[in-house]
Amino acid sequence: MTITSKRSIIALLISLVLVVSLFTIGISATEEEGTPSVSESGSVETETGDTESDSESGSETESETKKEEETESLEVTETRTSLIVNGIIVAAIIIVLIFLYVKFHSKFNAFLRSVKSELKKIVWSSKENTRKGFIIVAVVAVAFGVALGLADFAFSTGFDQLPELFSKFIKLFVK
Repeated sequence: MTITSKRSIIALLISLVLVVSLFTIGISATEEEGTPSVSESGSVETETGDTESDSESGSETESETKKEEETESLEVTETRTSLIVNGIIVAAIIIVLIFLYVKFHSKFNAFLRSVKSELKKIVWSSKENTRKGFIIVAVVAVAFGVALGLADFAFSTGFDQLPELFSKFIKLFVK
């Protein structure tokens, strides 16, 4: 094995460990903390140990609690599933990027060198020319915007007033 391939394998392993640890933290963060638990007597216990008595009947409270717990468990399951799918996608992207870097490392460096040499050949315009061009573009854009806004206002107002104009016009000829 060459040094480059050993480095790429190490980088791949480190990135996979990082992705797995990040998504483990994400999954553990989705677990509900601070949700009150309902005891058998129908009172609600919070994390601090305080209890609140429930005035409703026990069976209604238990059914509502079961529905809420099922809804929460479904949400947590969906969140975990989406986190796992996202983790797999991120891991796949990282693996593909590392593979492409290892495979095309020399070509990529040559490409970057050619880009750098081409950028040195560009003749950039002066600050004065750039400023003049910006002012011209800004003035034309503002003028066009104002003209378009006035045309829109004229058409919208004209269409709103059109029925009144037709009624006045018809009254002139009907008399």
